[in-house]
Amino acid sequence: MDSTTKIDAPTSVKLVVPTGCTSLIIKYKNSNDEIKTTEIPVDPKATVYGQHDVSSLTNLNLTFKSKSDAYIDIYDSNNNILAQNVFVKASTTTSRANDDTAITIPEDAVAKYVTSDGPQTFYHSSGVAMFDDSWPNNPVVGSVDADFNDVVVDYDIEAKTVDAKTAPSQTWREQVKVVMHVRTMGGDYPRNVGLYLEGLSSKYIDNTTSKLTIGNDNTDEIPANSLNATVSTDGDHPKIQINNLGWLNSSEAQTTYYTNSKTGAKQLFNNRTYNESQAKKYGHDNNTSLFYNVNSGYINQGGDLFTLTVIFRYKDRASMAESESASQLADMIEAVTNTEKQNFYIITNSGYEIHLKGYNPTPGYTTYATDVTKGNVAMSSTATYCTNEGLVWGIKTPVLTGHVWEEVSFYGAYVNYKSFVQSNGVQNKNWYVEDGANVPDDTMIVHNW
Repeated sequence: MDSTTKIDAPTSVKLVVPTGCTSLIIKYKNSNDEIKTTEIPVDPKATVYGQHDVSSLTNLNLTFKSKSDAYIDIYDSNNNILAQNVFVKASTTTSRANDDTAITIPEDAVAKYVTSDGPQTFYHSSGVAMFDDSWPNNPVVGSVDADFNDVVVDYDIEAKTVDAKTAPSQTWREQVKVVMHVRTMGGDYPRNVGLYLEGLSSKYIDNTTSKLTIGNDNTDEIPANSLNATVSTDGDHPKIQINNLGWLNSSEAQTTYYTNSKTGAKQLFNNRTYNESQAKKYGHDNNTSLFYNVNSGYINQGGDLFTLTVIFRYKDRASMAESESASQLADMIEAVTNTEKQNFYIITNSGYEIHLKGYNPTPGYTTYATDVTKGNVAMSSTATYCTNEGLVWGIKTPVLTGHVWEEVSFYGAYVNYKSFVQSNGVQNKNWYVEDGANVPDDTMIVHNW
């Protein structure tokens, strides 16, 4: 899609929408920050878009006018699905910006979609958060680029809402569910990985449940002193955290077994039995490291991952005033559809919190202003967790984006990523699939996830 970023005048946006779609539902914020919806017709005409095969898709020209921090979600009214390639923003600035400078990297590629079942509507967002643990030092050391495999988590966030007008007796079912899978522990320094849900207000939460498992269900075989989780709703927003990540690289993880949910066989958490054929195939043989799921020859192939599932159950809207009910509903949707309020981070053994570009530290981390000056690299004057050259220590990527092997440059595996991040998302928006990246025969990337 092509769009301009100046929005003082109406902005024309060219969209690609599914064939057979006869109308779109537009949800947006107006200049008064009110959420509005409107339906517009679509005249289906087959076309080709850029380098992608979209012969089965159609075009729509949309003109809108809104303030710089507005967002617009486009839904296909035939199936109520929010497709990745029809998500647009009014500009490259975000609500975090205090001037015309883009503060956060656009997250348009993070999957967002909507499904429905009777009076229930499900809002989803999912992706991968990847971190390098070197902050506040330069993520590029000499000729060695950041690998972003020091901690990798896959995540899925879902809000379940109910139509209070047609099914008022079912609003008690409403909830937000967060699922996080720990994919790698490829560094010496990380101790915790967390998510601060800035789009979700604690005041609306009635109760919370959480469960840490191996795979989806296994709770019986988690070693007592291994990973654990904490969930807090004491502040304005919930904070979810998985702790004791260092255990994954410990000797105990190399000698402790669990039952593989797929095969039923006993399997080591961190198998250090050298797989020579695997190492030779990928050519990244680093058999001295104890890292988890990043060393060629030692990948936990087909193994289950530590998985944290957290459910925030909302207060029943049946007895609420209409304005309060609407505010709570908007809160649930905002927590999922506005991915820039999904603030992922890691904590290192030095107590440093490392976030993505433009995100703020959590309220509990009060020494950012001091710690950011302790590194060996000049930092951006306008954005947190970013060098003056636009390099970062944390990224979000689409689901199934492979992480790289230990001591492999992320920028080498994904050759267009540096252009994407340094241009703040203007260039190479499809960096994760461009120029042969993330394909099955790419030997720089781990393909087990």
